Amino acid sequence: MTRLLALLLLFIWPATARCADGAAENGPRIRVAISRGVSSLKLKTSSRIYAQEVKSGQKYLLLENAAYEVRPLGKGIAVAGQELSSPIKLLASDGRERIRLGGNLYKGDILIMATPGGRLDIIECLSLEEYLYGVLPSEMSPDWPLEALKAQAVASRTYAMKFINPARDYDITNGVEMQVYKGTERINSRIIEAVNSTRGEVLKYKGKLVTAFFHACCGGHTASVKSAWGEDVIKPLYGVPDPFCSPSRHYRWEFYLPTPDLLKFIQSQGSTALKIKSMRIDKKDRSGRAASFKFTTDSGSTVVQTTDLRKRFGTFEFRSTYITGVAAVKGGYELDGRGWGHGVGMCQEGAKYMAMKGRPYRKILRHYYPSAAIVDYE
Repeated sequence: MTRLLALLLLFIWPATARCADGAAENGPRIRVAISRGVSSLKLKTSSRIYAQEVKSGQKYLLLENAAYEVRPLGKGIAVAGQELSSPIKLLASDGRERIRLGGNLYKGDILIMATPGGRLDIIECLSLEEYLYGVLPSEMSPDWPLEALKAQAVASRTYAMKFINPARDYDITNGVEMQVYKGTERINSRIIEAVNSTRGEVLKYKGKLVTAFFHACCGGHTASVKSAWGEDVIKPLYGVPDPFCSPSRHYRWEFYLPTPDLLKFIQSQGSTALKIKSMRIDKKDRSGRAASFKFTTDSGSTVVQTTDLRKRFGTFEFRSTYITGVAAVKGGYELDGRGWGHGVGMCQEGAKYMAMKGRPYRKILRHYYPSAAIVDYE
């Protein structure tokens, strides 16, 4: 039967939900939200794990090779039926990768916080460099050239550091909305070499960290951050021509849009149309991406943003806003496009082919983030 054993009170922790403050031996620390707003958590242990109340410092021992349910209870957290004060930390007793959540193994300390509405946030606290071991194989294939992996390591390190903020409950999430992170999954010697050989290196422009965006494939020209999201543009994120990603299978694509679905979409945007007569690109940005589309209908013209259209029809099939052609076909319209993703910053496919041609990672980074300096974060 699963149970919880109380240990002696070892010390009192301050009333804080942070990782250890300051730059530790392995560099800065980062807090990654690996799950948010869950109703409960299934925890499996393969060695001794301690559950510690952050406010009191009291530790409890979780049995080895056991399964536990962790859930919110009032303002606290229930573990094996015993209520603990929120937040709590899960600590591996021997420092090894022995905390398994959602099928993934995590090496850092796990912080569990009760949130309003009877939910839990699960946050991993670990060093920035160890975090990068888990990011790289999720964002770029471990089989790709080492110099491309090094470029990804610098970009991902810079991006993560940009979001470290002790005033928030966590710094970064683990999904595609920021950087994909899956704990220790798929880490191999090449990933470790790419991170370690670039240890501490980040991209800065005029002394400030660059928000080092990256994407799968640009289709021939990267986009500016202003055209993608309306943000103030700086030279490293202005957009550059990119002849390197042309061999990629994502360089060109086609997508079919049925007229009935398009009609429903423009009606949701406020149009009273009952019939679409034509569809064409309305405006393009300097990289050649379609900023908006114009629909001619039986009730006049309607202009919609391409980003809204892409969200409606799915970013997996509607791969980018880089549209090179629109053709009326039976029952709808066919789009010809290039690239995959938002197009800002480093083109990962381009980085791959640059590395295959012998370009070192610093040259790759300077191409995609022009005028950015590669410096140590300290």
